[in-house]
Amino acid sequence: MKTLPFSLLAAEALRTLGEGLFALPLFAMAALQSPAPWQATLPFTMARLANLLALPLGAVVDRWERGRLLVVAVLLQALLALGLLLGMPFLLVLAAPFFLLSTLVGLGTAALLADMVRKEELERARGRVGAVHIAVDSLKDPLAGFLLTRSPWLPPFLAFAAFSLASLLYLGLPRGKLRAMRPSFNRGEVLSGLRFLWQAPSLRRVLIAEILYTFSFALVVSLIPFLILRVLEQTPFVYGVASLFLGGGSFSGSLLGGELTARMGRGRMLRTALLVGSAGCFFMAWPMHWGLVAVGAFLLGLGALAFFVVAGAIRLGEAPFELRGRVSGGFTFLSGILAPLGPILGGVLATVSLPLPFALMGILLLVLVPFVGKQMR
Repeated sequence: MKTLPFSLLAAEALRTLGEGLFALPLFAMAALQSPAPWQATLPFTMARLANLLALPLGAVVDRWERGRLLVVAVLLQALLALGLLLGMPFLLVLAAPFFLLSTLVGLGTAALLADMVRKEELERARGRVGAVHIAVDSLKDPLAGFLLTRSPWLPPFLAFAAFSLASLLYLGLPRGKLRAMRPSFNRGEVLSGLRFLWQAPSLRRVLIAEILYTFSFALVVSLIPFLILRVLEQTPFVYGVASLFLGGGSFSGSLLGGELTARMGRGRMLRTALLVGSAGCFFMAWPMHWGLVAVGAFLLGLGALAFFVVAGAIRLGEAPFELRGRVSGGFTFLSGILAPLGPILGGVLATVSLPLPFALMGILLLVLVPFVGKQMR
């Protein structure tokens, strides 16, 4: 396969929509019906913990034929989505496997994408898939909320339909064959993706920079509501506008990161993305007006997604076919450990000095520019 099929983009859009139609009602039901706060936040915890199991899930991706794996996993998500009809607490029991399947499908899609397109086209393909994810992400929560207010029956059935259609589209994708593997897992097999990422200096540098960029992104984004609503004393509508700028920057970065890499080269693209994200952090460090925060959010989203598109293409493009699921799982695991610490650290630093977390993250991204530049064309 030399080009990215439209059916894959459509399948990813439907799957992302289905996950939104399941997740938002789940979060809302947990918040309204749970007797204690820790129970209300339990679904969020489950979603985060699923990323920490990415190492064995990546090994599963490499053991199955990827197209078939996606079909089965998404069909299971369709059935679990009907669990919204059961209500709490049964829904919490179904949420854990649902989020595990979501992580599994994400890893499988990343590996399948690398299988289907040429190595030199991988950035562009990842950028287009990422843009689809961001576009649907921007719409799915308002749509799910609207449907939930009309009838609690609508989200589960529409989620079931979205997942089912996505599975049919995955079913039509080209299939490949996998190398025979041992019938049982072993620690070396599960950890082989991490070893691959660490073995080459260029991959190691990009991996470290991508994890730190993910950490910085999570830290800064978590502080934007506080900045808009508390510090600048603006309305929730203004915060929504700032979020729209962040989404617009992320959408643009995903597309531009894929489209411009062939002209600029990977190294130059990565360094430019770091500089743009750093500028976004500094825009938010000393805000005199909410418009500066919105511009900073746009630049941060633009730089971060452009970087992630290229860095992910480097990881998967260099990985051998039979190792791509574990390589993708290795990164998801590492970023899943560090990223949740960003909001905590951001809150602590902001109590010392409000500009401090933004300025420190801007400086961190600047420091990474020469770090990534070495050994990267």
